[in-house]
Amino acid sequence: MLRSVFSSITLLAITAASAVQAQPQAINTPEQLLTEFSRCDAQFFESLRDARLPAGTLRLSDYGSVKAPTVMSPLQEGGTYQQFETPLIVNGVRMVGYYNQAQTIKDVGNFLFWGFVADGLPQEVAAKLKPLFVDSARFFSQGNAISRAEIRRVGDPIGQWRTENLTGPGVATPFGFVDRVLIVEEGGTTTPLAGHTTVFCSLQGTVTAPLLQVYRPDLNAHLLD
Repeated sequence: MLRSVFSSITLLAITAASAVQAQPQAINTPEQLLTEFSRCDAQFFESLRDARLPAGTLRLSDYGSVKAPTVMSPLQEGGTYQQFETPLIVNGVRMVGYYNQAQTIKDVGNFLFWGFVADGLPQEVAAKLKPLFVDSARFFSQGNAISRAEIRRVGDPIGQWRTENLTGPGVATPFGFVDRVLIVEEGGTTTPLAGHTTVFCSLQGTVTAPLLQVYRPDLNAHLLD
């Protein structure tokens, strides 16, 4: 992809996004942090710049003008996870780590997952955290997961997400579309997620550099080019 083409598009994207997103709030509690996280956009990373969180929980690094939980590399197997020295307690849920992964699957699309790893069963974790989630009325069970989903078509205004005609669990995102999902589910059978519950955001499908720059400012926008 040509960086010169993206430069003007990105400027318009950032301007549009700033008009639709509320300003990040000062973070003084883990509960406030999770509310910002549940937006699944840049506000989580912006709010971490001045967040006051319990010592020994999240280790943060600077990524340009924002901060994010430190991992070795979202592209490197074995380098996508940060285990907290001290669990972060959020509304009674023990968050024990943070996971950040990005990958491209040929003929399927780009996938970005970021969020927390928690102790407890998915339904129990979801019940405790749901009151903290933005737009929690759309957070409901789908298959083995509890999620809030939305979709956009490439070319839509950068801040526009549709809540109808969703792809649905287990179905690949169509080419030219991007799914954004907040999801609570079992961590699977592979270390370090095995035996835990994941509380994740995801962007998947035709994730473009302008979209990535606006919604994941902690990453290089051309990470998956």
